[in-house]
Amino acid sequence: MTSNDKPRGNASLGIWSNIGVWVAFGAAFGAAAGILLNNFGLGVTLGPALGVTAGVVVIARANDRGKS
Repeated sequence: MTSNDKPRGNASLGIWSNIGVWVAFGAAFGAAAGILLNNFGLGVTLGPALGVTAGVVVIARANDRGKS
């Protein structure tokens, strides 16, 4: 029989750490796109939003794949 419980002592941030990575990735991508398109403010503003959206979609799909 298998268990989905995590081992004791595994204090991770869970979904929040994953979202943080996606926000950072989106911010970096937005900054690069903003420089290339000569609109840095728009890139920095929309980049994290893009990162959050992509992260939520990827995490939701990964979680949905785990269920049967």
